Amino acid sequence: MPGPLARSSMQTTAMLVVRLVTQAANLVLLTRWMGPAIYGQYTAVASLAVVASLIPSLGAGFVLMAREAREPGTGADVVRYAWPLALLLGFLLCILFPLVATHIGGNALSAAAIFTIGATELLVAPLLMICNAALQAQHRAARGQVVQWLPLGVRLIVTLGCYMGIVDASLGVFVLLQAVGGAVGLATGIAVTWGTTHTPWRPRLPTRGELTSGATYAAMNVVAANPSELDKVLAIRLLGDHAAGIYSATARVLNAVITPVMGMLLAAQQSLFRHGANPAVRGTRLIRTIALASAAWGVVSAVALAVCAPLLPHFLGPRFDEAASVMPWVCAAAPFMALRLAAGTVLVALGKPMHRMAFELAGIAVLVMLLGIGAHVAAARGMALGLAGAEAVMAATGWAIVMQAHRRLTALTGGDQRPAMPSHDPA
Repeated sequence: MPGPLARSSMQTTAMLVVRLVTQAANLVLLTRWMGPAIYGQYTAVASLAVVASLIPSLGAGFVLMAREAREPGTGADVVRYAWPLALLLGFLLCILFPLVATHIGGNALSAAAIFTIGATELLVAPLLMICNAALQAQHRAARGQVVQWLPLGVRLIVTLGCYMGIVDASLGVFVLLQAVGGAVGLATGIAVTWGTTHTPWRPRLPTRGELTSGATYAAMNVVAANPSELDKVLAIRLLGDHAAGIYSATARVLNAVITPVMGMLLAAQQSLFRHGANPAVRGTRLIRTIALASAAWGVVSAVALAVCAPLLPHFLGPRFDEAASVMPWVCAAAPFMALRLAAGTVLVALGKPMHRMAFELAGIAVLVMLLGIGAHVAAARGMALGLAGAEAVMAATGWAIVMQAHRRLTALTGGDQRPAMPSHDPA
């Protein structure tokens, strides 16, 4: 692995491990406090909110990183239109979100709680994505992860207080306190970004080109998030409250173990954008390294999850005993999920976001079909196999498109991939 990438990946992954521990602690506390039925409903609504939160910034983070790769020093200007746009679209989606989320199923969450969950994600997450992109563009991926961790850390404190009875909270009060924690984390994250990058925040209108390019990235991002979140949204309908809670908890564990792959991709993203703008031998090696490392970690994590599956009820609580038998089936998706995420990241950096959207959109259709068949045949285990099958199809298709796109890129430059100039990769 290239030296700078290795160092940056380790720094970013270290911060992602902190995020992982935070998310794991939150998962354990929530499952023990809520139980499978309520947890399944809460996760379904939260997953839908996560997908919707990718819309308000309209892909501005990718526009920023791509511009910085082409014209160093100009990317920060994107922030000036990104944050007002994110707030405007976020407020509009806050009104529409409850109308969609109330049809997921279950009655544990009130309309007010659903609105609050949606508003928290739709207003906090897009602004943090912009902050993270501004830091990544300056090769400060690890610090970008600190910014994205801040709301998680504050919200974990809220969850701990509710679980231990320090705060005598109903589910509605819990959701409201989580929103307050998210707001505190956002304010701190903006302050960190401002102090690190000195990004200009004076608002301006976006150009037509920025909106068009950003809309493409946003559509791609929403589609890309669906394979990781859609199964938890559909679980309520396909499995019922209790079984959906069991499945969603194991699926969250699966998402968590892919963290090192995400660390590598985040650390490499700006270098990949640079390779897409100016192909170099080092960039070609980087893509191969990403493919091999993603596959290797996916296999290792799948084996580790299968071996450790009997321990899950001890962490999640006795009401999640069935998680031990479901986890070995869920972990089959790990290698393919890691490869699918890696292929998507490479395609975006090579300037092919529509290609990523195309293969993942087709994969979502396969996913919905296989989840439905699997749930009908073998309940949660069948859904897990359906997830693995769909991820395998997307991973194979994605990497086939990557190889084709990269051949065309190098052909356009006459096959002349220049040695990369030394680059500075601060934390």
